Amino acid sequence: MNLNRKIVAVGFILLAINCMAQKANQLKPTKWITTQIPEPSDLCFDSKSGNFFVVSDDGILFETDKEGKIIRKVKENDADFEAVHVDENNVYAVNERHRKIYVYNRVSLQKTKTITVPFGGGRNRAYEALTFNKEKNTFILVVEKDPITLLELDVNFNIINEIDLSKIARDIAAASFHNGFLWLLSDEDSTVLKLNPTSYEVIEKWKLPVINPEELAFDNDGNLVITCDDMQRIYYFNNPENK
Repeated sequence: MNLNRKIVAVGFILLAINCMAQKANQLKPTKWITTQIPEPSDLCFDSKSGNFFVVSDDGILFETDKEGKIIRKVKENDADFEAVHVDENNVYAVNERHRKIYVYNRVSLQKTKTITVPFGGGRNRAYEALTFNKEKNTFILVVEKDPITLLELDVNFNIINEIDLSKIARDIAAASFHNGFLWLLSDEDSTVLKLNPTSYEVIEKWKLPVINPEELAFDNDGNLVITCDDMQRIYYFNNPENK
């Protein structure tokens, strides 16, 4: 085989490997439960309490147990909560409508700070996801679409980088950092994506048998948790990494 044919052959092999890596496998839920939260738009798992924090389109921050039972809640007027994140000390709820992040004490749920993160576009065409990238020590805010934009923010919520991710999905509805990787959820594609936390390249993806998935998290057992906005359901899946 001459050199040109060898190069072509190697190219086909690499293309085949890349296609196999990008092919989305189908996930199957192990169980689902119904929640009484109206229009849940995002959730995150609190490893300290073993509970979830969930936000709704009505500007309400809820704490629930793992079965979706509401434990407590706080409400903000004129707010459209689309994303939530929790760390050791605080819960962060994102008001898409006014480009604000409300910071609550994790224990008392008292609001301690309000942060404005400016962004242009329509009133309800802004932030849909919030998480913290431990590999880069930055907060991650994701704009849903047109274009899908990943914003890196420092610990004081100053924007330090802006990345267009429009090629990876039609939209992004949720984000979570788990086991050293960035995980994203596409509502329109019904797909979970696992990304390299520094380059943001897609490593693997999985299809979901869920209508309008809106939220993504991992619990302390490593289960993948997906919530459906329209049906007010919480779905549990085995960790996709455990093949």
